[in-house]
Amino acid sequence: MAQHGDRGISIGGHANVSGQVASGDHVTQNQRIAGASGPDVADALARVERLLERHAAELPEAARAHRDLADVREEAQEDDPDPERMGGALARLGRRVAGVAALAEAVRALAAAVGMGG
Repeated sequence: MAQHGDRGISIGGHANVSGQVASGDHVTQNQRIAGASGPDVADALARVERLLERHAAELPEAARAHRDLADVREEAQEDDPDPERMGGALARLGRRVAGVAALAEAVRALAAAVGMGG
């Protein structure tokens, strides 16, 4: 039996816990979900798109970078986004644009906006 002041959580059996768990007075939690859409994601996608267009001549795999970005956009718009697919597309996109600093930074910001990095 819990005593006054006990703030512990015990999860037993064959439990499968997914997500945040907290206990105590005045607990605050924040969580970013991969694939969350909104103005930040839309802005980040648009910025990467603009920079891809501007720097296409500097990118040996510009067409593939566009396809990677399309994969990220498609997955971000899904009701149930696949973090593995989005992460793979972001990793490929990041490698393809690494030689252009502005693009590399924009891809990092996009990853943060969709909850896949920072």
